[in-house]
Amino acid sequence: MREALVGTLLLLVACAPHGNVQDMGGGQYSLTATSPTGGYAGAHEEAVEQANDFCSGRRQGALINGFYDKNELGTQGEHTSSVIFKCGPRASLHF
Repeated sequence: MREALVGTLLLLVACAPHGNVQDMGGGQYSLTATSPTGGYAGAHEEAVEQANDFCSGRRQGALINGFYDKNELGTQGEHTSSVIFKCGPRASLHF
């Protein structure tokens, strides 16, 4: 019983900071990010940062499959972009 309680608590703690991430199945995830400045490039940057934060909890990096921008601006003039991604090994540079 104690092991089940500890496992449940660990699962809740691990999932808490990433409420914006949706599991799409097959190892794919999506999230939506906004940027009050920087246009769509700023929204893309924020989305990639959030995806990498999510994947870093798995000791991996985000592998971006694509961005889906919303044409309309938010109520505060912000741009919004959704990203589809998987978590995978981080790319490394070899010289």
